Amino acid sequence: MTKTKEAKDEKGIEKDLKQSLRYVEPFIMALGAWPLPPESSLCMKISQRVIRFIIISLALFFVSPGFYYVFFKEKSNKRKLQIITTYINSFVQLIKYIIILYRMKDIRILSEEIRNDWLHSTEENRRLFRENAKIGERVVFIAAFTLYSGGFCYRTILPLTRSSIVLPNNITIRILPSPTYLPFINEQITPYYEIIFVLQVLSGFCIYTVFSGAIGIMMMICLHTCGLIRILMDKLVDLTDKSNTSEEIIQEKMANIVEYHGKIKKFLSNGQQLSEYISFLELFNGAGIVCLIGYAVIMEWENLNPVTIVVCFTLLTTFTFTCYTICSIGQLLLDESNNLAQTCVTLNWYRLPMKQARYVVLMMIMSNDPMKLTAVKVMDVSLSTFSDIMKASMGYLNMLRNVT
Repeated sequence: MTKTKEAKDEKGIEKDLKQSLRYVEPFIMALGAWPLPPESSLCMKISQRVIRFIIISLALFFVSPGFYYVFFKEKSNKRKLQIITTYINSFVQLIKYIIILYRMKDIRILSEEIRNDWLHSTEENRRLFRENAKIGERVVFIAAFTLYSGGFCYRTILPLTRSSIVLPNNITIRILPSPTYLPFINEQITPYYEIIFVLQVLSGFCIYTVFSGAIGIMMMICLHTCGLIRILMDKLVDLTDKSNTSEEIIQEKMANIVEYHGKIKKFLSNGQQLSEYISFLELFNGAGIVCLIGYAVIMEWENLNPVTIVVCFTLLTTFTFTCYTICSIGQLLLDESNNLAQTCVTLNWYRLPMKQARYVVLMMIMSNDPMKLTAVKVMDVSLSTFSDIMKASMGYLNMLRNVT
């Protein structure tokens, strides 16, 4: 009877865990990067490899001819700056996707650690994990919605609302989502035009899925670490409980606290190996993309093109918000780490026996080293970094205006 009850409880916990990861697992699974269990069928393994091949092929089909067009076909420097934005972003997202595939082992390790934490936690702690998961779900949904809506406007609505261009020699040029150069294909002839149009739209949705999945991975690492830190703070407060002042109990609690703190550090270190390159690429990409889209808005404003201005503003808002989202994810962890340090220095240590009170000094020293996400150890992922990125983007935009 007891084994049956334990099996039911474990099944319920597994269900709650799956629901708590639904802000990240669907995106990563759609990318073919979510680690499959060992008992997965051969069909699932083959389909995952096929998905990876299709996504990389679509991205390369969009990026390679696009860069060739920008550097070798387009003559106007102003026009180059306007159209290169989408190719830079797609190239960066392709690199991120390759990093995610390369780090699939880290995703597996992190997901297993999260599963173990859920299985071996109290109901109160699992409630805390569920609350954090709701935050992640809301943030990732908003970020994904802005990405897909902005991208849909740029790759579908904008080219369809633009009228075709008629050249002096009576040749009609139909507008694609992004200009491209295919040496052996005339992209203006049916059905090549329609096929290229659809492939560019599909490549865009693959890029937005990579973007959303990367945000979900960072959110998963950060929110689970925040939950572990809160549990650690509860353990610290419980350490000075008046009802448990025997030396044996205090020593046992202190050993458990130090061990738990080391466990959090290890989890964050594993997560950092996966997130540091993703966050660096995203922050670097965000600074450049916001600058270039701002430049495009100024150019379209001078040309009095209202539809393009609205779409560019939508994209500018999208990339600014996603950059802010990534920085705010890191800020959540930094704030929680500061709360831990505050808890350590405000403990009621005087309730402990003199010998055991010295143990608290160890935790104070350990908490002075904040737990945070970094972008390849170049910068911290925080709101202050977001402010610096926006300042840099505006500085580069002002420079472009003066140069061009």
